[in-house]
Amino acid sequence: MSNKVISPGANSHPVYKNIDALVAQTATPPDISSLSISSLKSGYNNLPFIGKEAQYENVVDAIDKFGFIPENLIESETKWFYESLGIDDVYFESESVDGIVSHIHALYSAKLDAFARGDLASPFIHHKRETQDHAVYFDTAIPGTDEFKLTNYEKRIDELYLDSDQYYRVESFNAPLLLNNDNFKNDELKQVRAHFVYKNKFEEHTVYDETFSRIASENTKLIYDDVITSVLKQPLGPIIKHLPVENSDEHRIIIGFKKNSTKKFFSALSSLIRYYNLSQSRKYVENFSNGVTILSVYLKQDVDTNPLSIHQLIKETSLLFTIPNGLYYENFNGSEFSLQESIYAHVGTIFVTHFLNRLGPEYQSLLAILNPKLSNQNAELLTSLKKRLRSETYTQSSIIEVFNKYKSIIQILYRSFADVHYIKSNLEKTLSYQRLSQIQPIRSEEEFNQLLLKNVFNDHDILILKALFNFNKSILKTNFFISSKVAISFRLDASFLPEFEYPEKPFGLFFVVGNEFRGFHIRFRDIARGGIRIVHSKNEDAYDINVRNLFDENYNLASTQQRKNKDIPEGGSKGVILLDLDSQDAPKQGFQKYIDALIDLLLLDEIPNVKEEIVDLYGKEEILFLGPDEGTANFTDWATLHAKGRGAPWWKSFLTGKSADLGGIPHDHYGMTSLSVREYVKQIYKSFDLLEKPILKFQTGGPDGDLGSNEILLSTSNEVYVGIVDGSGVLADPNGLSKEELIRLARERSTVKNFNQSLLSSEGFLVLVEDLEKTLPNKEVISNGIHFRNNFHLNLQKYFAKIDLFVPCGGRPASIDLDTVSHLINPKGNSFIKFIVEGANLFITQNAKILLENKGAILFKDASTNKGGVTSSSLEVLASLILNDQQFTTLFKKGLPLYDNYVKYVQQIIVSNAQKEAIALLKYKEDKEITLSESSDILSNDINKLVDLISQSEDLWNDVSLKKLILSQSIPTLLFEKANNNINEILQRLPDSYTKSLFATAISTRYIYEGNDPTNVIQLLHFLKSLTK
Repeated sequence: MSNKVISPGANSHPVYKNIDALVAQTATPPDISSLSISSLKSGYNNLPFIGKEAQYENVVDAIDKFGFIPENLIESETKWFYESLGIDDVYFESESVDGIVSHIHALYSAKLDAFARGDLASPFIHHKRETQDHAVYFDTAIPGTDEFKLTNYEKRIDELYLDSDQYYRVESFNAPLLLNNDNFKNDELKQVRAHFVYKNKFEEHTVYDETFSRIASENTKLIYDDVITSVLKQPLGPIIKHLPVENSDEHRIIIGFKKNSTKKFFSALSSLIRYYNLSQSRKYVENFSNGVTILSVYLKQDVDTNPLSIHQLIKETSLLFTIPNGLYYENFNGSEFSLQESIYAHVGTIFVTHFLNRLGPEYQSLLAILNPKLSNQNAELLTSLKKRLRSETYTQSSIIEVFNKYKSIIQILYRSFADVHYIKSNLEKTLSYQRLSQIQPIRSEEEFNQLLLKNVFNDHDILILKALFNFNKSILKTNFFISSKVAISFRLDASFLPEFEYPEKPFGLFFVVGNEFRGFHIRFRDIARGGIRIVHSKNEDAYDINVRNLFDENYNLASTQQRKNKDIPEGGSKGVILLDLDSQDAPKQGFQKYIDALIDLLLLDEIPNVKEEIVDLYGKEEILFLGPDEGTANFTDWATLHAKGRGAPWWKSFLTGKSADLGGIPHDHYGMTSLSVREYVKQIYKSFDLLEKPILKFQTGGPDGDLGSNEILLSTSNEVYVGIVDGSGVLADPNGLSKEELIRLARERSTVKNFNQSLLSSEGFLVLVEDLEKTLPNKEVISNGIHFRNNFHLNLQKYFAKIDLFVPCGGRPASIDLDTVSHLINPKGNSFIKFIVEGANLFITQNAKILLENKGAILFKDASTNKGGVTSSSLEVLASLILNDQQFTTLFKKGLPLYDNYVKYVQQIIVSNAQKEAIALLKYKEDKEITLSESSDILSNDINKLVDLISQSEDLWNDVSLKKLILSQSIPTLLFEKANNNINEILQRLPDSYTKSLFATAISTRYIYEGNDPTNVIQLLHFLKSLTK
């Protein structure tokens, strides 16, 4: 709670214990009752407060007891507060006597302070009173001044109340403060902003707050009911209505949205209103029990205000909603940037942060000298150097500093961006376009370089600004200028990526920025599929690391997916969403906005009320096949239905892993990924005659996860678990863990934290991440449970005499690399673990894998082992493409014959593909005298290159008999029957690009798995000829 008045200037007076002492020094005590705020309300009824008169008398008595206000002024000051400020009775009914007294004292002392300083123009009021269930604010600071930045109570209301999990309503008034006392200049006007915050009170089973229900007019309720219905139907973006106020020159703007779907919007909207020289008299925020927020603001246009400003403000409200408090908010708030420029600079900063070539030509020269392909040590050295260069050179803060240093160049680049991607309409008449049209455009890279040459004299700054220019060049399409977006998305041409860092150029690259996140989607073929994962950060240090690694991790995951997808028509893709540090509790919001922003760029045609036209420099249809990954498994149903609701013709195939009710085949429920992992384990047992021998087994990823739980449930009787690490901690017992208890946890999807510790031997232990100073059976004291958990997989030799099999089913990428792999080498120089089947993606780096294999380990890598999930997803996509909407929605559901039989078929294909690849890898290893990890990459590349070769052959594609034969063999009989056993009908239902990829993949995989030479053209021709015999 605060009751202070902050005065501008250096000559502020100290606080007097009794204001009479200060008043005595003045000739004529100021009469604060001369101040008045006039705020006629519309849409709300001013219901009388029955106890107001008695409260008034109590306030007068309390002020008299304090003695701060002269006795002859108490009545007038109290009357002024009650009658002249336009405060409705809702406030007086909810406020205490002490609270009202505090406000009257604060306002009075503000005027005294101004009088004592000789500032007779106006008082500077800066007063707040905050409690958990209500708050009151008065402020007269002029927007744009230092005093306003100091107060800015609207931002505080956002942070403390509106952006919290609690529900509040807000009433704000903005009106002239009239100074009519003789001691003050009569012609001066000052704006007073008064804000009243009330905690909502809802009766059971009601949507309205009790106060809103009482004071809102019937007309307002009808309008709000309509907005609420619209928000619940389309809960992502804002619903905006523009209503002229009857018998008034005011405009009422009503904005409805899901509560907490944006942040700091209340304060940011005021900045947008000021930018367009509009006056706001009142603003209301109502929260409803069904999770809808409605903001209503009353606006007036000044005489010199552009007549289209209201229209432009409404249009830009959507842009503001996406990022209301960006990196350049203060530039916008101070009118240095327009809203569009500030958000362009915001997303541009994020782009430059990720894609500025920070390594330079020196690193490229070093790369040529220290060829990483010839030495694992060189590879690891270069990787470490790359990480260091990226972390120590161009940080986000340094990029922001450069952007602020060269604001005019940023505005020029924004104009260049807008000239290409904005579809012209009436914008040229608006204040925004008038400002933009005054900026000299650049028409070529040569002109831009000349601009830098004349204005920038620092190589560091030039490199940053050139990276932003490259951002403009790479944009093929964007939703930046459509009015219905919830996040900002860009389809980029990936040619700007340096080849020496990213040797395989992505086919497609999407870049998405929202209020809670940033994200990418990378694919290596036109037809590609892969999961979407969400990355969380536990603290600021972790977030900084995640930012630095985000794109590289996304690229590596997509590249791995490309190799993993060799058996299916879709190439590899991956999407990664990094939640902002202050949005770690908003994964669903981040995912939903990311998906919606992608759909903005995937829908080709303008659809009335659904999709606006955009400038499309790519000019071709794009279809993405997405799936679940870390943190997104629960959102796939929503994404499927959302795509359908937005009119996407490919909604059935958009997301795999959806629930069975929507025709999805959940990987975890049917153990699809684990089936392929287990097949490699079985292949090891067969090859090394271990089926009847006890196997001591260690696993990362616990019984609460997809892979971890199914690995436990599918484990054979000869496997003895000695250790499991998951998110909750470390469970270990050298004498073996109870298999029955692990199965119980796996079925319940529960962490090792819930393991019955009475089942542990005298040497067993459970260390949880929250444990501190925990003593193990061997008397070792574990000081920190998190550190112990994070590094346990590197300290296995310390706790176990022997481990036969390690199956990583969870954990961060690169958990074992060349810097740490030595922990898995025993004193004799051999791998401590004989068999490793890598279920988790990228758990061990490639160089570390090769080293372990060279030290005696038999290691099957992730790109080979965990492809069961992608196989299942691909076949799910195939079903959704072949079945028409009626068949898909009525026949393809769990419990129905088509669905259940198809799931069994998918499982059989997964096992069969894993068997074929495992046998092929062992043959590659023997024939080529290389490791299994290298064999996996070569095998994948052999198949993928052959797929690309066949896909590009028009002769093969135009061989109708061959095409129909291959496709007939590739389409499951169950689906073929639903197309009337007619291959021509199949061809009509499948997209051409997908059909061509299916055709090429079917030939390539069969050719390679049968042991043929991918480089032997003659052999390939004979093989193709044999297919038609």
